Amino acid sequence: MIVNLWVFLTAGVIFTVPFFIIIAINAHKKAMKQLEIEALKIEKINLESVVDEAVNRIIGNQLSRIEVLEAIVTDKNYDLSEKITKA
Repeated sequence: MIVNLWVFLTAGVIFTVPFFIIIAINAHKKAMKQLEIEALKIEKINLESVVDEAVNRIIGNQLSRIEVLEAIVTDKNYDLSEKITKA
C-alpha cells in the first residue's frame, strides 16, 4: 500500500510540475505580446504625428506661395493680360 502511495505521489509531481511550468511560460509569452502591442501602438502614434507635422508644413508652404502669386496677379501695376499680348 505504501509503495502505491509513493508511486502515485511521484507520478502526480512528474505530471503537475511541467503543467505549471507550461502555464507560467504561456502567461509570460502573453504578457510579452501585450507589451509588444503597446510599443507598436506608441510607435504608430509617433509616426502619425510626424507625418501630420510634415503634411501641415508642406501645405503651409504651398498656401504662402499661393498668397504671393495671388498678390502678384491682382496687383494693379502688374497687368498680366498686357504682358501676354505684348509677347
